[in-house]
Amino acid sequence: MSIVPTAAPAPEATRERRRLRLLVGVHDGTLSGVNTYAEHVAAAAATAVDDVTLLVAHDGLAGEVGRRLESTGVRVVSIGMEPISPRERRLERLSPGYAARRLAAALAAARPRIGDGYDAAHLNHPHLAATVRPLSTRVFVAAWFYPHSASGRFFGTWRHSGRRTPRSAGLAVKGVLHYRNDVRGYRAADTVVAPTWALAEQLRHAGYDAVQCTPPARVLGEPWELATDPIWPGSSAPRLLVCSGDLGHPRKNVGLALTALALLGARGERLEVDLVGGNAGVLRARLARLPGEIQVTASGRLPAADVHRRMRAADLLLFPSLFEEWGYVAVEAALQGTPVVTLPVYPFAEMLTPPLGFAASGLGAAEYADAITAALGSGAGRGAVAEMAERRFGLAGAGQRLVAIWGGELPVPARAS
Repeated sequence: MSIVPTAAPAPEATRERRRLRLLVGVHDGTLSGVNTYAEHVAAAAATAVDDVTLLVAHDGLAGEVGRRLESTGVRVVSIGMEPISPRERRLERLSPGYAARRLAAALAAARPRIGDGYDAAHLNHPHLAATVRPLSTRVFVAAWFYPHSASGRFFGTWRHSGRRTPRSAGLAVKGVLHYRNDVRGYRAADTVVAPTWALAEQLRHAGYDAVQCTPPARVLGEPWELATDPIWPGSSAPRLLVCSGDLGHPRKNVGLALTALALLGARGERLEVDLVGGNAGVLRARLARLPGEIQVTASGRLPAADVHRRMRAADLLLFPSLFEEWGYVAVEAALQGTPVVTLPVYPFAEMLTPPLGFAASGLGAAEYADAITAALGSGAGRGAVAEMAERRFGLAGAGQRLVAIWGGELPVPARAS
């Protein structure tokens, strides 16, 4: 097991701090918003409490995460999961139950080295609640998928994966298995922490002790106001960014954004668009139909620092997803002062309001094109966007909200306006 201590926080960040021992985890190393959440919760906690430990899956990951959390004061501890064979990795991808059992077994084996006596544990994987119970006075788990029901999980996954049999059917079944893991974890936890009011209220109606708390976020690298070396030097056209790990995924719906851009080009709008992410080849036919007024660059997959640099240089982020459990890409863009254009779907109505985000009036390309035009003409300054995003999503505010929940105060804050 590897333990990576990080430097203590600066003195000015230690004011009004609570004496609370917090355990956060488990970051399993996959490219997932669930792991981003664990890392950001630990960073937010470090702004408000004295003692924060973040659990990660293996030693190599401990070093990587420890470097990102340097100067926060978070203690990063590896639970020492062994490398797995290609067969086991396939099993993990296919079976949420197998992946859950493997992670729980490693965590249980590491309990003597992690220590006990924690005041609170906050878990990104709900199914770990029972395993962590011996280590902590209270156990909190994060909720993600909306709506919380087996049928909602099945049919939502079916729709958002493109309704392609048998792949979509397999993913839908896998979604139901994730739902069963969640139910088991919610029942074993003291409190479920949901990212939106809609999900928190649904969980309360289902009999769980659930609260809403906006997930924290942080952006590494220079702040937007210090950005230099623009991506598009000398350009006078508005600059738009599309960012997704898989640009061709049906749920990400990038094709609709391209159709909307074609409509804007036909109206004479000049726009420059940067597509960041993999699998852009599946969009080749749509890209070929764009008029000359729309100039597109496909940048491929990029490190996070490069993505954030492009966010700082863009006038808008286009995020036409049909569904997100939580849109971290949108949050990161807003923290850089870049407004986001979305469809009127969950969770954007709650998480993004002008000037942070602009939702289309409908699900069609024409409505999305109109939303892009409205966002470009809004006149919102980057400073106003970044300041509002920091208040809503930043570490300091989130740390105070979370510590009230962990401390048993369980506040019911006013809905964000």
